[in-house]
Amino acid sequence: MTDFGSFRDPAGSVFSVDGKLFRSVFPPGIKDFEDARGKAVFRKLIAAGLLIDHQEVQIPKGAPEETVCCLEHPVLPFVSYPWEWPFSLLKDAALLQLDIMERLIPQGFWLRDASAFNVQYDGSGLKLIDTLSIGKRVPDSPWMAYGQFCAHFLAPLVMAAFGDIRLLGLWRNFIDGFPLDLAASHLKWKNRFRPGLFMHLVLHAYFQKNAQRREKLTQGSSSKTPKATDRGLLGLVRSLRRTISHISLRNLSGMWRDYETYRIYNTNEIHAKTEFLTRIIERVQPKMVWDLGANVGEFSQTAASLGAFVVSIEQDPVCAEMIYHSNKRQAVQSRILPLTMDIANPSPGLGWNGCERLSLQERGPADLVLALALIHHLVLSACIPLNRIAHWFSEIAKSVVVEFVPPGDPMVLKLLSNRHTGHLPYNPMVFKDAFDPFFERVDEWQLTNGRTIIWYRRF
Repeated sequence: MTDFGSFRDPAGSVFSVDGKLFRSVFPPGIKDFEDARGKAVFRKLIAAGLLIDHQEVQIPKGAPEETVCCLEHPVLPFVSYPWEWPFSLLKDAALLQLDIMERLIPQGFWLRDASAFNVQYDGSGLKLIDTLSIGKRVPDSPWMAYGQFCAHFLAPLVMAAFGDIRLLGLWRNFIDGFPLDLAASHLKWKNRFRPGLFMHLVLHAYFQKNAQRREKLTQGSSSKTPKATDRGLLGLVRSLRRTISHISLRNLSGMWRDYETYRIYNTNEIHAKTEFLTRIIERVQPKMVWDLGANVGEFSQTAASLGAFVVSIEQDPVCAEMIYHSNKRQAVQSRILPLTMDIANPSPGLGWNGCERLSLQERGPADLVLALALIHHLVLSACIPLNRIAHWFSEIAKSVVVEFVPPGDPMVLKLLSNRHTGHLPYNPMVFKDAFDPFFERVDEWQLTNGRTIIWYRRF
């Protein structure tokens, strides 16, 4: 089956056969591939942990007709997209591409494609996954992917850091990269004249707009392309690295700063939840866990410490950022992928024909889904009926651990106090009737605060 996300590349495409992942190399991409292979470019980047591994294999049945060479790649545990990433993950992905560029230029190569979609989390860290984006450098030419790099990395990072972190969600609208002039407009005057931002964003946006205007006036006649030496290209890459390295989040929400002081659970209840969750994971032995509404990721760490790869999904981008930074200091870091997403509005299929980038549901099912302290928010805040929640869980999970928060719980009463009209049915009987058609109730645990943790297994 061909991967719809790779159809735009004339050099090759990705496809799968019997659960294995392959990359076809087409005639337009074979020379660059052979040149890079001959100079051990791929081998060096793989050894440095920057490029996903590959093995050349015989062309299997089901490969595209144009295939002249075939590579087999390891299957990624989970494919994620830039509109779901924490700020620092996007920043690290940008620095990864610049690191690769700095290694390629002295060897006569470069990245001919600087898309953020070319970077993924592979279970050991961030990797470049598009082997064919590495090509022979055009002599004396400026970096052909410079504009794309700025649109995919610099512009969204600037909008998040100097505007609002929630602006990263605009990736859904600007799937081919953020408009540079839009990002520049979010800079205050004092920041517009920072050397790196002024050159790579403000001036870049100005010249880009002028070039488009001139192209219309001259009916597309070509203008002179400036020349660039290896030294000049390296200078550009290093300047981008300095600029992006100095972009950081400011004025972050203090929502979770004192998380330990005001959350509903006390230490004993946290230990009880962790004990019950540990027992379930040891029985299920899931390879893939989705932690929905992960907060600061403490239960994600429990699952990861027991060997699972965990996708921690949290609506608050500050929490996702905290999980990312916390995991960098933990031994389980490589097994946790934090994402920003509203569970009541999960990532849809996007791109051409809605198939180029997969919806969250299409990337499942997970072996185990954790929905701890989540259901009451979906019912009482997002107005999603319990039977629809249960049905959706049955489509994305083989097993699910659900926390039922009773109607008298302080958090439920707080949610209801903000409603001036009626609310959807929410009580233990409605909850049971919603889940029983889809799941077998395997085990449960009653917490001292009245909440119940239930392990369900799909029929």
